[in-house]
Amino acid sequence: MTHPLITFLKTPMAAPETRTLRRMRRLWMALCWSLALAVLLLPVLKILLGPWAGLPALLLAAAAMLHGFVYFRAKVRADDSLGREGRP
Repeated sequence: MTHPLITFLKTPMAAPETRTLRRMRRLWMALCWSLALAVLLLPVLKILLGPWAGLPALLLAAAAMLHGFVYFRAKVRADDSLGREGRP
């Protein structure tokens, strides 16, 4: 007989990452890094774009938020379907 904690530790907590989920995760991370870079380069963008300097950061923030919403919903859906398959 195994201890329930050992059984719990052996149980996978997340679904295996599919090619689509991996691509979505990498795109979300790239959007986040691009947003950080746009914020760090804001003084340079101010010189280049003038009053429109904040627009790239704004667009990247909106894109990261929207894509993150879609990605995390897909990830939760995949995890839930794996959890339902594993239950008796």
